[in-house]
Amino acid sequence: MISPLSLSNNRDLFFRQFESIPITATNPNRPPGGRPPKLCDQEIIAGLAWHVMQSGGTLANHIEAITGMHVSESALSERRQSLGTAPWLDALDVFLKPIADHSLHPKAFYRGLRLVGVDGTTFNVANTPPMNATAKKTKSRRGKSSFFRIGCAAAIELGTHGPLALRIGQNGESEAVLAAQVMVCFNEEDLLIGDRYYGNGKCAARMLKMPNGPNFLLRVQERLKAQTIRCLADGSRLVKVLDPESGEFITLREIKAKVCRSGKPWVKVRFWTNLLDSEHYPAIEMVPLYALRWEEEIAFYEIKMHLHGKNLLLSHTGITAAQEICALFMAQAVITTIRADAAYKHDIPIMQVSFARTLNVCRNLCWLLAIAKGVLSPKQLRKIVELTYDQLARNKSQPRRKRSCPRKVRQPVNKWPRLMKNNYDKGEFEYEIRHS
Repeated sequence: MISPLSLSNNRDLFFRQFESIPITATNPNRPPGGRPPKLCDQEIIAGLAWHVMQSGGTLANHIEAITGMHVSESALSERRQSLGTAPWLDALDVFLKPIADHSLHPKAFYRGLRLVGVDGTTFNVANTPPMNATAKKTKSRRGKSSFFRIGCAAAIELGTHGPLALRIGQNGESEAVLAAQVMVCFNEEDLLIGDRYYGNGKCAARMLKMPNGPNFLLRVQERLKAQTIRCLADGSRLVKVLDPESGEFITLREIKAKVCRSGKPWVKVRFWTNLLDSEHYPAIEMVPLYALRWEEEIAFYEIKMHLHGKNLLLSHTGITAAQEICALFMAQAVITTIRADAAYKHDIPIMQVSFARTLNVCRNLCWLLAIAKGVLSPKQLRKIVELTYDQLARNKSQPRRKRSCPRKVRQPVNKWPRLMKNNYDKGEFEYEIRHS
């Protein structure tokens, strides 16, 4: 991605990042004949990504701000329907890249391994006639959901909140199927931290079979069975776990521990990892890493609450909804890059550069560069961008408070306790290894 500091106008600030996307000049779904389209595929993709970052306005207005060309809303709607989702998925594969650097973001790594996470999330789509005709609502104990939901699985760089990969369940695919497609973006230099949904022999065996597959740390339910091979000096043990797909056993390292805050009851946790060297990766260091998995939930919160800010997607069909989800993650990648630039230039942690303030700066800065083009010199525009970065650094957030919320819900299902009054536990966690 290109730093805004090296650019001088609105088009360059946003559009150049999309020029390397390998999209064919002709649309296979477009009927033959007729005049050629005004906008190329990359300009449509860039325009939608810019559109989802705005708090108001139409797609036609925002594409005109990016490209300088006016296209009607109806023409854009037809064009998006004919393009399908393939160009946006191609754009994701090129656009979403790791951002963290060993020297600049040490907290994004553990002993040289990049900390990454994968998880599922959903987006709501309005009850429009096209959705009623092509999709089904999810069901729960209380009946059908109010709106249509599109599920997706995303890989996130935990140290920066930068998205690495995204797959969307357009045909109702499960999270496990989508996550398996996402995991191909990882390699042996990554440490994947996963929750109990991924903590099973099937998922662990799939990752072990992947060429250049990632290292992983998965939380596991206490009821899952494992055969002890050997106990290790740090309290962990080597175990054999059955792969239900192949019927063969795989060798993993199991870590059991207890976690609590001062004065609170202990909670038992259990992990499986393919990092078998207990001397280089001691158990007492591995257990606290799991808390970083929550950074992925915060990244989803930033997309849904700050970037999107609405309960429903703006799209009315399944195809355009998938395009909008792709655009939201592209916008997240742009904002993360700007946060990283501001943090690097002022030597502050990237997480103390506010996401909400960076989003607001990005909106205002691009508007200013579009208006001032031809009035201010490139040197003056670059100075404005530098002063903007200075302001981001001055308004940095305080270090995050060490607190956690109770594991309760306001309207409980099954055995979840009911939340009657909000309260938080504060302070450092304590960890103890449960020796095997």
